[in-house]
Amino acid sequence: MSISILSIPVSKRLPVHSAPLAFFLRASVYAAAVAIANRILKEGAPAVADYKKFLSGGCSTDPISLLKIAGVDMSSPEPVNSALALFGELVDEMEQLV
Repeated sequence: MSISILSIPVSKRLPVHSAPLAFFLRASVYAAAVAIANRILKEGAPAVADYKKFLSGGCSTDPISLLKIAGVDMSSPEPVNSALALFGELVDEMEQLV
C-alpha cells in the first residue's frame, strides 16, 4: 500500500514552524507575487491569461515550474530584486509620511 503525499497534512510535510524556513517561504511567496503583479500591470491581458494557467496548474508539478507558466523565473535573482526594490520604495514612502 502506497501513501500519497497529498494524504499527509501540509503541517507535517513542511515544517513551517521553524523560523528560518518560514521566513524563506514567506519571502519567496512575496517575491513571486510581486513579479506576477508587476507583469500583469505591464503586460495586461496576456499576463492575466498566464496567471490563470498558473492557477489552474494546481499541484500538477513543482511550484518553480508552475511559476514559470505565470512568467516568473524563481531560479533567477530578478523576482527577489524586484520585491526588494518595491519594499525599499514602500519604506521611503512611509518615512516621508511620518
